Amino acid sequence: MNILPIVELQKEKRHEVLINQNLSQYKLWARKHLELQVKLSSLAEETKCYKYWIDDGLNLNKETVFIKYADFVAHVINLGIDKHYIDSYEVVLRPNDYCLSDQFLNLYIDINDLIISPSNDHFFTLLEDALSLGITLGYSEEEIFNSFIY
Repeated sequence: MNILPIVELQKEKRHEVLINQNLSQYKLWARKHLELQVKLSSLAEETKCYKYWIDDGLNLNKETVFIKYADFVAHVINLGIDKHYIDSYEVVLRPNDYCLSDQFLNLYIDINDLIISPSNDHFFTLLEDALSLGITLGYSEEEIFNSFIY
């Protein structure tokens, strides 16, 4: 998947965001990383993939899940833009064999790895895993791409 158009759109959108200039760089990055975890938690909550008990009333709103998913991916890309991690615009999307709850747990690990040891490699692992989550959730590469374009 070529993410260049998505990156360019996110750069444009970021100019509209007013950032509190009173925050230190440390506090700004701490909040941006926490924001990623909050967005991921909101998405996990919407999918209900953490439930281990039988619940006959489980209805997922696929549109709401998709909106939360696209929001999470947008924040991942924004972090990559802010930290200049995006040095390539080709990302391989591939489904994986992990269950949905394992994928969410892996994304938390990816975020923590990026916090502890910031690098392009850790960022691209996070981005690839975030995009692969979309495939597991049942969205096509085209749907993911179009969520940013339209």
